[in-house]
Amino acid sequence: MGMLLGSCAWADGLILTTEDAAPYNYTTDGGKTIVGSATEAIHELFKRTKISYKITLYPWVRALEMAKSEKDTCVYSTTRTEEREKQFAWVGPIAPNDWVLFAKADSTIKLASLDDAKKYKVGGYRGDAVTLYLQEQKFVMDEAANDDQTAQKLEAGRIDLWATGNLGGPFVANKMKTKIKPLLTFKKTELYLACNKGVAPDTINQLNATLQAMVKDGTMEKITKKYQ
Repeated sequence: MGMLLGSCAWADGLILTTEDAAPYNYTTDGGKTIVGSATEAIHELFKRTKISYKITLYPWVRALEMAKSEKDTCVYSTTRTEEREKQFAWVGPIAPNDWVLFAKADSTIKLASLDDAKKYKVGGYRGDAVTLYLQEQKFVMDEAANDDQTAQKLEAGRIDLWATGNLGGPFVANKMKTKIKPLLTFKKTELYLACNKGVAPDTINQLNATLQAMVKDGTMEKITKKYQ
């Protein structure tokens, strides 16, 4: 599915791909409008820089691959991992996103370290940086297509723990009417706009400079607080 959304007229600007991952980027109005904290930051960023843009919504693996392989394409909200570092030109951070292991609110599980979680069934979604990181740490992950599905699995008792972002977990759980509690914050990370290496360096520099101005004038903090 693709969607157009932008305050500037589309004319040889950037194509921005994203996924449905609340509260950073997700749809409302039956899928007609893309919103979220990162989306709001993106709109303000491109409004200030006067760069034309178009946002399209895809499954995450496809959204990431398009930005990697297609000229003038960027993807958000993307965790800046060591593996991805040389694959993109980076703009950000555009949102905080600490990684947390959640359990059902009535769970008796206790975790003192990440290793303690290896004896439990842990769920995450396919292609997500959180899932990839835990797989590198020798976790056997129960993978779903998105966080909504993982929340459903947790509610049904099909998994013991849910690995996701500190803001995304509670947001999705509330939507899915699943009561959860955080057990362990195991990595502090931030989310970025990751652009194809073919995007002009001057454009990347302009976007980063403007984003820093949004941090200094309090715009980014204001946007983040709206979604907490």
